[in-house]
Amino acid sequence: MFGEVALEEIIVTAGYLGIFGLMIVNGFLSYFPSSQILYIISGYFVFTGDLNLFIVTALGALGNTIGNFLLFYLVREKGLAYINRFTIVPQEEIRKLQIVFEKRGTWFLFIGKLLPAIKVFMPIVAGIAKMKTAVFIPIILVSSYIWSLMFVGIGYFFGKSTDFFGTYALVLLIFALILVGALYRYMNSSSILKELKSRSNN
Repeated sequence: MFGEVALEEIIVTAGYLGIFGLMIVNGFLSYFPSSQILYIISGYFVFTGDLNLFIVTALGALGNTIGNFLLFYLVREKGLAYINRFTIVPQEEIRKLQIVFEKRGTWFLFIGKLLPAIKVFMPIVAGIAKMKTAVFIPIILVSSYIWSLMFVGIGYFFGKSTDFFGTYALVLLIFALILVGALYRYMNSSSILKELKSRSNN
């Protein structure tokens, strides 16, 4: 597992290339290293003048997009069973998200990529739905850039300690929890569960 200290050492040693590489890994493996912690640490180094804000956020977003695209492509071409060799995903939750994705359209991909705990499933769901690459990549790139800018900003204003995020981070967390809660309720609504049961019986 990547810890805060390990991530800081990689950033200090490898600089922009380290951030880019770690975000490719994050985009593909979904859970680690933590993009939030990586960006917060990077934001601190932007504050000290060791890193440039635009380069950090741009390379981070590009790396995450590349990783997400690799995951998306493998799921689209090989299927969910194949990708489970590399990542562990709750099958039922993926199926629920797929139904939501089909019902609500591509905007769900953009919103989902900005929600903690949900964002990691988005490339998988898009791959299952066989979304067009020309649609997938721009949405992921823009949402990844917004995500990087938010957490680099936290690191810039509140420091690299992941134990203290400040008022700004607390507002983001509350907002994200509200959205995740609303999405979770919809995912487990009677209409979605009925559709899930119907597909399971076919």
